[in-house]
Amino acid sequence: MISRYLNIENSKLRLLVLCSFRRVYFLGAILSSMMLMSGSIQAHRQKTVLTTIQCNQRSELLEIVHRTFAHDVEHTLGNYLQTQGGLDNLEAQAQISVELSNSFMLWDSTGEKIPLSLIGAELEAEYLYIYQEAPCAALGKITSVRHEMLRNYWPDMTNFLNLYDASGTRSLIFTGDSGIQSLE
Repeated sequence: MISRYLNIENSKLRLLVLCSFRRVYFLGAILSSMMLMSGSIQAHRQKTVLTTIQCNQRSELLEIVHRTFAHDVEHTLGNYLQTQGGLDNLEAQAQISVELSNSFMLWDSTGEKIPLSLIGAELEAEYLYIYQEAPCAALGKITSVRHEMLRNYWPDMTNFLNLYDASGTRSLIFTGDSGIQSLE
């Protein structure tokens, strides 16, 4: 095919040219694939915290789970973590979970802050999970949310909240100077 365009008569030379073009095409395909893969490898670079709130009917407790990339926490609090032995250190996880959980708040319709109990933190693979609880009765009372986890360190941080209740899923996105948002 390509040899016709190049006007090559020698069959050995034609085969060599054809194989060379196939190799170049194959290498191009591999390089393109690698470039696409490198984009997906770096996909977690968007700094986010995903928070879910739902009632556990069995325990009658409102479960609040915050999930963020451990890398983002390590990058943010690196100097502190180094002095504590890293994010694998349980004491460091406890102190970080206290600091981060203080930047998440819920209010009811009267403006009263809904008390949340910090249960703990867990490092699992590439994620750091922070767990909080409240009585399930608080679920129907939540009207406002402040979600500043890691946002005071990273202005471009995006925090997502999904609240699951009888009416379905309600979601909020916290970016920039979102401040306190209403769920109503």
